[in-house]
Amino acid sequence: MGKELRLSSQKFNPEAALQFVQRRFYVVPHNVSEEGLWLFIKQSDSVSLNGSTAWPPVFLSVKSDGFYFCDNLLPGADSALIFKALCEFMLTTNGEISVVEI
Repeated sequence: MGKELRLSSQKFNPEAALQFVQRRFYVVPHNVSEEGLWLFIKQSDSVSLNGSTAWPPVFLSVKSDGFYFCDNLLPGADSALIFKALCEFMLTTNGEISVVEI
């Protein structure tokens, strides 16, 4: 079980958000959910990519008004870095966002 959050905005652009996510992170489609994505940090020193864990730090879904974000509560800072990048993207493209714990 992880920590689930909803990041939303009235001016959210799902296509631009998906492009940002695909450029910024190592993305693996979720094998059960069509709209779900596993996200990993692209940095070579990331715990996620050096083979020490098979479970991704974050599960993400791009919705019509924002992101569904699930932190898988793994050790390390990868999920925090991903969350920060998503918030920065939304703030620069939307001006105001809402973050709600689900």
